Amino acid sequence: MKQDCKTKYPILLAHGLAAPDSGVRHPPWGRVPQLLRDRGAVVYMGGQDAWGSIENGAARLEQVLYRMLQEQDCSRVNIIAHSKGGLEARYLIATLGHGRHVASLTMLSTPNRGSRVAEMLLYARPAVALWARGNDAFWARYGDACPDSLRAGEQLTPAYLARFNRENPDAACVYYQSWGARLGRAHTDGAMLLTRGLFYPAHGDSDGLVTPASARWGRWRGTLEGVSHRQIVDVPRRDTAAFSPPRFFVQLVRELAEMGF
Repeated sequence: MKQDCKTKYPILLAHGLAAPDSGVRHPPWGRVPQLLRDRGAVVYMGGQDAWGSIENGAARLEQVLYRMLQEQDCSRVNIIAHSKGGLEARYLIATLGHGRHVASLTMLSTPNRGSRVAEMLLYARPAVALWARGNDAFWARYGDACPDSLRAGEQLTPAYLARFNRENPDAACVYYQSWGARLGRAHTDGAMLLTRGLFYPAHGDSDGLVTPASARWGRWRGTLEGVSHRQIVDVPRRDTAAFSPPRFFVQLVRELAEMGF
């Protein structure tokens, strides 16, 4: 087996909202972690709550970070984060002060400037608050240590992210890069087509939840066309003519290795 994904620093995968690493039928990352391990990478999972706050998720990432530094006898790690996981990683670096322990942060469809989907849903706050209590009870039973669905939703609004960005500046010692995605017209992800359709054009064209303009941060690597918010982390576990998650991640990690990360 090739060892072309063997990076200098181990890799931490940080998932997004409503997508824990285990315990669900279609977890994020799909085929990717084992593929990268088979090709030489050392890969850890973030293990954040499915419906936790940014602060809660960052605290969990901090625990995993300490374990990685100890077990791998390394000084830094690479973080690859999806959606809200990118915000939790940025909080880990800036507010929790771990810039010196992070070599690179790659963000995939992270709503760095917020999501109008979250903002619009919160207009129906009484109904959303009722739903949130039920959702928190469900996830407390099925794996979350501290679910807070309403807080998690509020933290994805453009207004909240404007303040978050001021309070969590980039660390000069960390390499930041990002990709966005856009569904296109013929995508088969029904759930993401529905959310895009409900909020377009007020929200703008997106991967179903996050626009490319919101995802842009650090070195902008571009927009993945014909790719949904879930497909970018291989939730469906299948390739399309437009996008192959395994091929994308192998290339991503190869580049990190070539850059000395």
